[in-house]
Amino acid sequence: MVNPEGNSITIHDTIKLVKDISSLFLSETFSDVILIVDNERIFAHKVILAARSSYFEGLLYDGGNEIDQSELAISLDAPPDTFRSVLKFLYTGSITISPSDLDPSLDLISLAHQCSLTDLEYAVGNKIKSLLSHKNICSILNTANLYDLVELRDACHSFADEHATEIIDNDCFESLSQKSLIKMVERDTFFAPELEIFKSVARWCQKNNDVAGLVVSCVRLSWLSVVEIVSIVWPSKLVDCENLLQAITEVVDVKPREYNCRAKLLSGVNLATSEHKAVVITGRRNITELLAGNRNIGSHADHDINPSEKNGITIKFGHAFVINHIHMMLWDGEVRFYQYYIEVSTDQKNWKKVIDYRQYACRSVQNLYFEKVIAQYIRVVGTHNSKHPVKSFCGDENYSKI
Repeated sequence: MVNPEGNSITIHDTIKLVKDISSLFLSETFSDVILIVDNERIFAHKVILAARSSYFEGLLYDGGNEIDQSELAISLDAPPDTFRSVLKFLYTGSITISPSDLDPSLDLISLAHQCSLTDLEYAVGNKIKSLLSHKNICSILNTANLYDLVELRDACHSFADEHATEIIDNDCFESLSQKSLIKMVERDTFFAPELEIFKSVARWCQKNNDVAGLVVSCVRLSWLSVVEIVSIVWPSKLVDCENLLQAITEVVDVKPREYNCRAKLLSGVNLATSEHKAVVITGRRNITELLAGNRNIGSHADHDINPSEKNGITIKFGHAFVINHIHMMLWDGEVRFYQYYIEVSTDQKNWKKVIDYRQYACRSVQNLYFEKVIAQYIRVVGTHNSKHPVKSFCGDENYSKI
């Protein structure tokens, strides 16, 4: 390639370079070390291995000084075939994994981690994400947690959130490590009935050691009924009497709490649609058209502004979701402003205020962000209409996105 001055040319011959170095893979030519793996003798080249892996650099050039041994036993937790695959990657920069056979890929991640091959570890983990199923997620999640592969672990958790019921019913659930099970079940977005989660945890405990009772403690016993606690949890003998009584106390306690259910987490999705079983249960005018997703200002909902009552516009979903964003449009057919607040709830008894604009002059499109909350009900309560201060609050819920 000629530079702007035209006085030099760069020639790239990387294809032949890779070909020449690749030809040394498993070759006796110029080999200066023999690696012994499970009694198999593999010819290798110190400088190539050391240049490509900090593990081999430390092994072959201890303290910067080349070791004198011509043969070296390798003690790594991996089958010989996997070791040869990683060795081939060091010489050629390429590796092949089979989508139909997951175990070798997990072995590759293990060996790449042991050899400090971060790029290979990440690349294989990234490919495995596309292979996730409710039958193999447990072994993949165990590997991700064992080697602290954050992106692969997060991918497993996202998949588990969408298929929680199938996963807890699958035999692979019992193969989860304690760490993997805790990290998966303790999250609010692991969307499955709490009783079914307990039953699956109980099966896991029959085959595994629940050290310090950490797995059982992930089940929200206070979200069960007293009958379920007494008839199912107590006979299992997995929970001591003190914790059982505490759970029963919380069940019958009348104190309000923020939420009492797990929730689905769907990123970048408009939940205020019939597809997600959203319905408007309070409000006035056009309530059958409010969630159509258009900007027709002629189709809007309103409610009477009454400071003594919370008679807002309420949307109910088919079940609880995790939300942190509401996009809606206030009626703007003429010049006016509104003041309002928004609350969310999981049971219509205990409400949490997520937006409070009672002191602001609000008009037209409202793009609202707040901390993530679990909600099955959303209530928009108008407190002031500058055109009709004591008459009505008009929210064009036809243009609402949650």
